[in-house]
Amino acid sequence: MFDFNKYDDIALVKDYDGFIDKYGNFYKVCPRMKKSRKEIKKDSHNAWAQKFITEKLNVKDFRFNPTTSALFTLSTLGGPAEILVHCFGYVYYSHDSLFHKPIIKIPNPKIANYKINEYQIDTLSSIMLMNNEDINIPIFFDEEEYDYCAEEEPKVYRKK
Repeated sequence: MFDFNKYDDIALVKDYDGFIDKYGNFYKVCPRMKKSRKEIKKDSHNAWAQKFITEKLNVKDFRFNPTTSALFTLSTLGGPAEILVHCFGYVYYSHDSLFHKPIIKIPNPKIANYKINEYQIDTLSSIMLMNNEDINIPIFFDEEEYDYCAEEEPKVYRKK
């Protein structure tokens, strides 16, 4: 049901949503153009991340800022997908179901000292370019940006 294979060939992950590990490997979660709500729920990043964390990751790799408690850290995150991003250093790559625009979450170093690295940036920018998406986005150049959600289709204004 879940694909836990590592992909390093961007051509194999074109049109997929997924996660990028700290070595730049891509993990497929589901096809980018999801069809039904049932498929969206079944193949969600949270469901995939929950299974991946419990079956594939080592608890000793879980990190959090030592100035806060692990329980407090977990309570501030919005589910297993955010735990995978912020406490294990993965990058989240998805698309909204209406306009199919990218949604990206990168590690916030204030939570567990993880930052997006060059391998992840290379993989993310490569897959975005292959999917004909704009890579001139704040998470690539603003160190205080950790989440990105592309705006819906630009409005067209006509002169009267």
